Amino acid sequence: MQPRQTLATAIVACTLSLAALTTAEAAIVLANNPAPGDNFTNAGTTNQGQAVGSTGWYYNNVRNSGVVGINDSYPRSGNGSAYFSSLSGSAKADIEFLPSAVNISGNFYSGASLGSFSQLSSFGYDWYRVSTSTNPAVQHPALRVLLDLDGDPLTGADRAGLVFERAYNSLPTLTDQWVTDVIGASTNLWSFGALGFATGGYNVTLGQWQADTALARAVVVGFSAGVGSGWNGVFTGAVDNISWTIGQNSASYNFEVQRQGTVPEPGTMALLGVGLAGLAAMRRRRG
Repeated sequence: MQPRQTLATAIVACTLSLAALTTAEAAIVLANNPAPGDNFTNAGTTNQGQAVGSTGWYYNNVRNSGVVGINDSYPRSGNGSAYFSSLSGSAKADIEFLPSAVNISGNFYSGASLGSFSQLSSFGYDWYRVSTSTNPAVQHPALRVLLDLDGDPLTGADRAGLVFERAYNSLPTLTDQWVTDVIGASTNLWSFGALGFATGGYNVTLGQWQADTALARAVVVGFSAGVGSGWNGVFTGAVDNISWTIGQNSASYNFEVQRQGTVPEPGTMALLGVGLAGLAAMRRRRG
């Protein structure tokens, strides 16, 4: 967690705005690079991140050669998905939606609220585990809801999260196929951060967390999918179609890759502009 004063100072300096979430229709999030897409990694031990354009999504918390990137390795609902690779138990990599995010020492932190935690009715995603992965067979990309407990996104010391994993919901972890999971009031979620690690065990439901008076003021400050951090062995997989509903607002995001040549490059656009200007000048002279 970041010190309150440092995070608050950075957020005040941030001028990014949060777009209203009013539709469940999937928004397309394009990789930073055309096909085959992105593979963001960091060999160091300190978490690092990278913005995915201006979409509000970030490759984040990447360390010890973990890899995350929207690419075409395991396409879903189109030609892409968010790919993950973890090569050791110390590796980590996430993709996160962080409204009005700020960059602190190379990693990103949310600076705004998506709504009250008590109004979170569901969230979900599609995930994929490759069968050649050698980490424990119950593990797959986790999905997390990120919280600020006192309802003030300018604070940093009270950040927490709740994590969905199939292992704690009596569900199998399938391989070499896309799996869809939707988290609702009866789904078990374990905790981290200011809530403590797995406080109350691994069988506390979303509904029970929402009924806890300690979270009465909590707001949702983001969503995160990721792998690693204690995952012994090698893992390869992906996620796509991350969605949530908070009150009357719903959002859904589909990760895709832009094919080469589908949109003119900036340089090509500039040349086209020069050519059109020249053609217009010739016409004026002939006129």
